[in-house]
Amino acid sequence: MRSELVDALVVHVADEDIERLTDTALGEEIVELRRAIDRFEFQCSRRLDLFARRQGFLAFGFVSLISWLRRACRLMPGVAVQHAEVARNLASLPQTSTALAAGEIGFHHAAVIAHSVTEVGAEAVVRHEPALLEAAQNHDPRNLRHVTNVIRYCEDPDGTLAEANDDYKRRYLHLSQSWHGMFYIEGRLDAEGGAVLQTALNALEEEWFVGDERTGIQRRADALVELARQRLDVGTLPEVGGQKPHLAVTASVATLKKEPGAPPADLEWSQPITADAARRVACDCAMTRVLLGPTSEPIDVGRCSRTIPPALRRALVVRDKGCRFPGCDRPPDWCDGHHLIHWIEGGETSLSNTCLLCRRHHRFVHELGWELSWGAEGAILAIKPWWLKNGAFSGVAPPLVSSGSPDSQEQLSTGATQPPGLRTN
Repeated sequence: MRSELVDALVVHVADEDIERLTDTALGEEIVELRRAIDRFEFQCSRRLDLFARRQGFLAFGFVSLISWLRRACRLMPGVAVQHAEVARNLASLPQTSTALAAGEIGFHHAAVIAHSVTEVGAEAVVRHEPALLEAAQNHDPRNLRHVTNVIRYCEDPDGTLAEANDDYKRRYLHLSQSWHGMFYIEGRLDAEGGAVLQTALNALEEEWFVGDERTGIQRRADALVELARQRLDVGTLPEVGGQKPHLAVTASVATLKKEPGAPPADLEWSQPITADAARRVACDCAMTRVLLGPTSEPIDVGRCSRTIPPALRRALVVRDKGCRFPGCDRPPDWCDGHHLIHWIEGGETSLSNTCLLCRRHHRFVHELGWELSWGAEGAILAIKPWWLKNGAFSGVAPPLVSSGSPDSQEQLSTGATQPPGLRTN
């Protein structure tokens, strides 16, 4: 092919005034260009197959076709392997070649079908080629891969089982912590294990709503933490060191009061955390007071008690029915009790000074500086701090079960029990 023809085609396309096109016309042109690119990909694959069979790369001083593709054609390693596989296997797939040459299927459709030849052989794929082409014309390459997986299972069940067992053996999870306290997760799961995790995360991941500034990956990270937190709250995990697993925070009274010069709080399995984070955890937790001597040695240990007693927790569930932050609908099991005036500052542990907040909005109040207060008829007012972007914001949560002051709602639900184990955050 003469380079002049290609240059002329590119110039013709480049000279078009695309700004005048409507959205519909622009979309149609993009589809048309992609189909043209797919047709060129087929012609490239024809030539690449002949080039590979002749070992033409040797004339350029390369020892393999892949290395030549990476350097001469400027392809990533995985992409180079894919192009070589398509070129090698297309010759044994006449119907697929015809469809790709006509632009009826995309190059990546052909790549999925060509990879199936590598897995189960050309004879088996040719038998199913009409069904594969029909699927390719109606589905994207990822869904087409599901069809080829089914074909592979039918044609080579033993090989499929061996690969599944190999995938299971290669599973791993690595959890590490940086010098700044951030945790990094790296891992790999087999198909079943990944599906189990995905199903659990989907159940806990919040849908996007107007005003939610989190990205999808941030919401997924929150869902993973919530999954672990709820598992701890249930209290059914095996005991470690004679007690149920829990999140342990050690903080001085001065730290909780945010006195100047006070040391940070200590979080088990992590690094020192801020006083604001410690106050959030202390809002609803099982607390043990430890009296230290002059050299910081423990000289007396008090009884463990909850900062939100079980009876008050049940009352909050009956009254609030979930997170009270305006616009939030997280259920009670995903919420902590929050002291509007912190108990360390003399706030009462009563219905009039507490409400339910989900983990995310609990952090809004303590770490981001939002303020909550009671409004008219038992509503919760949320006031955004001035220094957050988009200016000040305020909202009103749905009213309580019935009107009146919060203390008038002191009724307990029958049969409700406080989840065992330590609740934190």
